[in-house]
Amino acid sequence: MSWASRPLIAAIRWYQRNISAGRPPRCRYAPTCSAYAVESLKVHGVLKGTILSIWRLLRCNPFTKGGVDRVPAPGEWPRKPLGHDELLELYEKEDAEVRDAQAKRLER
Repeated sequence: MSWASRPLIAAIRWYQRNISAGRPPRCRYAPTCSAYAVESLKVHGVLKGTILSIWRLLRCNPFTKGGVDRVPAPGEWPRKPLGHDELLELYEKEDAEVRDAQAKRLER
């Protein structure tokens, strides 16, 4: 985490504790927009982290479905958020890969 992102992260943490905690959940995405902003600042630094955070806030509105939208890995840019069905499909694929690996170990 860069020294320049620390004040921004502190401001977001203050918002999470003092403003967001007293309101009902409104974010259409997981993780929440403020958690996404903190993680994007930690992973990508102040410039790209701020750009990603603003882009996320612009997408979080009543006209979007939302979904699971994780912070991209370093060097990558965001992809389309995963909806419920896409997320289940991803989990099922990962579970199948784990089961296959376990079966191969048992065969030895």
